[in-house]
Amino acid sequence: MIRAAKQRLGKFRSHDLANIAWAFVVTGKLDDWLFVALARAEERRLGEFNAQELANTAWAFATLKQSDA
Repeated sequence: MIRAAKQRLGKFRSHDLANIAWAFVVTGKLDDWLFVALARAEERRLGEFNAQELANTAWAFATLKQSDA
């Protein structure tokens, strides 16, 4: 699943990127490369995110950061 997500990051919409970040954190499937790539893809498309997508993304990365601590 992680490999498939990595291969398609450039094709995902903002909604997809937010959901991927959320889903991988919730399921505990944490992959450093995937989250670096997600952050970069989300940064490039930040203007496309609505409030819910931003909230889901922020929550996922905050939760990810807490799990590293």
